[in-house]
Amino acid sequence: MTDEEQAALNAENQPENKVTETSAAETDANNFGEDAADNFGGATEAATGFEDNFGLGDQQLSAGTIPSPPPVPKKKEVPPVTPRNREAESLSGVASDPVAGAAAAGQGKPERKKTREEDLFERFQLMHVPEKFCQYTVWFRSYLFLHPDALKTLEEMLCDEASVQAVRLGIKRLGAFPSPEFRNILFYYPMGMTTGAERKDWQEHVKRFPEYAKLTNGNYPYFDPPQFFYRHGAVFLDKAVTDRLEGGIFYQCGAFCGASLIVMNQYKPAKMYAFEPAQANTVFLQQNLTRAGLKNLEMYNICVSDQIGRVVLPDRDKEGKPCKTDAPVASLDVFEQKKSVTGRVAWIQADVNGMSLRVVRGAEKIIKRDKPLITVAIYHNPDEFFGIVPLLHEWVPEYKFMVRRCQCNPRITYSEITLIAYIP
Repeated sequence: MTDEEQAALNAENQPENKVTETSAAETDANNFGEDAADNFGGATEAATGFEDNFGLGDQQLSAGTIPSPPPVPKKKEVPPVTPRNREAESLSGVASDPVAGAAAAGQGKPERKKTREEDLFERFQLMHVPEKFCQYTVWFRSYLFLHPDALKTLEEMLCDEASVQAVRLGIKRLGAFPSPEFRNILFYYPMGMTTGAERKDWQEHVKRFPEYAKLTNGNYPYFDPPQFFYRHGAVFLDKAVTDRLEGGIFYQCGAFCGASLIVMNQYKPAKMYAFEPAQANTVFLQQNLTRAGLKNLEMYNICVSDQIGRVVLPDRDKEGKPCKTDAPVASLDVFEQKKSVTGRVAWIQADVNGMSLRVVRGAEKIIKRDKPLITVAIYHNPDEFFGIVPLLHEWVPEYKFMVRRCQCNPRITYSEITLIAYIP
């Protein structure tokens, strides 16, 4: 998901995103609802709040039973959404927008003429700064002020110089955002903050765009192409590491539109379990997974954390209007126990809008036992940026740590910073 979409989803009513914790006594008798069976399909198979995935009643998004999406009129079909970048186009001679490139080749509709404002934004590299990005600046500056050794400590635990540079560049770019009192202003975003490697990746990504589209018969309602290019950081790993993923259990937290699941499925898991609480994403999610033909998948509309309870999330209804979603909260350790998941956990992937540290904490037993590949987004707040590496090193000293930015669009410089923890 792009920063702008993530910011829009999270900025609404942030104070309400609080998990209601239960006491130890309540937890024994009341896991995720009035009855533990309600949420793990024990005595009640189609219980509300957990097994009732995406409000589909008896239709479960489980192995081999992914429901077909309702027919969508052709006039309302949404074309693939991809970042736009005219600067990279001028540097490479390659169309930066695959949709526009296809149109120029006579493969699609002609590109809509830009407005004067859009032309000025592209020419002078302007952007509206989302309020959430301004808040990021405050969080990181405050954290580094209170923990002056945090950056050095993190860098010393990384396995290569490229990771150190990715961390430093991420902090530098974050510092370029204005303070909150100047939010929603026009902001100059210099191309000088984009590296040559990122521009090269973007050019290569554009060339390979048709390959991504073929994964679901060329028809994505929505997806984020860089996920296919970087595969959540797996492209940076040796083949010996990725070969060990085959036949394992994959946990994917924050399913969004399903692109991550399609990417991860290429590593041949025995079973994938994915979690997505936002109702607004379910239409795209269902369509993408159905077209991709995934059969080894179970979906759950829960939030993954390190505790048990419920959470109220900002969401959108079927008409696109802002609303609230009340969802259960679980840890991966508890989920595995309640669902009697068996097998070796090979990969834990998470991009959950700032909850990555909690996801890791809630998988302590799994991580210590199976030492899975862990790829998590760490750019939302300093707790996950600086806190996950020391925690994993304490639990599993054999882990090696990389940091990479898995987003190659030169116009989106602060997003998709991914931590990759692996056993060589």
